[in-house]
Amino acid sequence: MISRCPKSVLTCFRIAVLLFCTCTCTGAWAQMVGTLTMAEGKVTLIRGTTVYAVAEGTKLGAGDIIQTEAKGQAQVEFQGGPTINFAAGTQALLLNLSKTGSAEFAVLVGWVKFTQKKPNGAIRFYMPVAQLVVEDATGVIHATGGAVEIFIESGTANFFESGKKGAAGSARTIRGGEFIVRTDDQPAVVAARPSAQFVGALPRHFKDNLPVRFDRVKDRKAEPKRDHEAAYAEVEAWLKASPPVRKNFVRRFQSRAHDAEFRKGLIANLREHPEWDPVLYPEKYRPKQEKKQEKRQ
Repeated sequence: MISRCPKSVLTCFRIAVLLFCTCTCTGAWAQMVGTLTMAEGKVTLIRGTTVYAVAEGTKLGAGDIIQTEAKGQAQVEFQGGPTINFAAGTQALLLNLSKTGSAEFAVLVGWVKFTQKKPNGAIRFYMPVAQLVVEDATGVIHATGGAVEIFIESGTANFFESGKKGAAGSARTIRGGEFIVRTDDQPAVVAARPSAQFVGALPRHFKDNLPVRFDRVKDRKAEPKRDHEAAYAEVEAWLKASPPVRKNFVRRFQSRAHDAEFRKGLIANLREHPEWDPVLYPEKYRPKQEKKQEKRQ
């Protein structure tokens, strides 16, 4: 059998590895890249320090910020993984995508509907006052900055109240049909059904199952179109988010500190993101010996 292989043993081994990876990549959500399968209205992408316009078929990865306008929506699907819809007026961040098939998303404000099924990895959602971990469930998140409402349609999820520094408290299991609300620092309250106010405000398309559109756009080559460099106001809320969410933002947006208006915004709000102090005032953090030498000169 070996003698029939026209290539070297090493080449055959590489082919076998490639075939193995091709067969198993679905479980890792197809190389951990999401696809924008629905884009209605204006959908904005902030990648790195740049703002882009995007269309259906755009590939999304860790670090991408998605924002929908007041009358739009965006849906992101992972081949073999979750489907997540961001309704109008939502700001969300694909915080982390792991090779093990788990992911982390941050939602500052807006409406999100998700569907996740086993045996894929867990999804962790960060909201300003809570965290939600989902392994096998469908549900809706409504974040308003200082409050969050979550309805689990089916399956189960683990809910965590977040402290001032973003640390998660003990887990609470939320089951299908249950509705949980947390406002500011008040303890979370669980109800057997969603409130009439929540149902009344629910985006219309969230009342149905999320459509699966991946096969329609998977072969499209839709590249984001560069618009402009992000202004401070466009990322201000993210720079003020909880530490687990903003931990890499200094390195990411450091180059924008050279822009006068961006720098002005950083200085004006320094108390809410003090980690920028060394970037804005590096002289304060120089070694004492170096400062003494400068004075002598």
